Amino acid sequence: MTPVATPLLTPERLNHYALATKDMAITHTFWTEMMGCEFKAAIRADGHTMSTGEEAPGYLHAFYSFKDGACIAFFELAGGLDPVDDQVPSWAKHLALSVDSREELARWHRHLEAAGVAVAGEVDHGGLFHSLYFFDPNGQRIELTYQARALTDEDRRLGYETLEGWARDKAAGSLT
Repeated sequence: MTPVATPLLTPERLNHYALATKDMAITHTFWTEMMGCEFKAAIRADGHTMSTGEEAPGYLHAFYSFKDGACIAFFELAGGLDPVDDQVPSWAKHLALSVDSREELARWHRHLEAAGVAVAGEVDHGGLFHSLYFFDPNGQRIELTYQARALTDEDRRLGYETLEGWARDKAAGSLT
């Protein structure tokens, strides 16, 4: 895979990432009290046609901000949710949130465990990232991570080599 020209347009930052919840009250408590996010807004709507063309039931859409202003948002549907297993393993589908230091990561670990949240970690990802993993009340896997150093041009170069190697192995049918 060869590098492509830098696009002329790149989003500024994450505005929000939306997930579903079966219980907004529990979700609200977790994200404000456990995670320390500021509640920013809630939108309530009656059923209407969504951007996908699907008819939505009534819903509540609530937003919780991180320090940088980006938000995590949740939808609770009036008719409830019917969870569907998409067969993606939970370790592959997670929301990674940055912390400022390994000391802060350790404080998070103590904070979460003291509240009865099952925490996996600290996991050292080759000295680059140090992470904790846990689930929110909706089953969303959360990673809190400290990035020990900035990614460099060398990381990018090696990353392209890794992408090319994966593509070769995939084409050869040798992935396991």
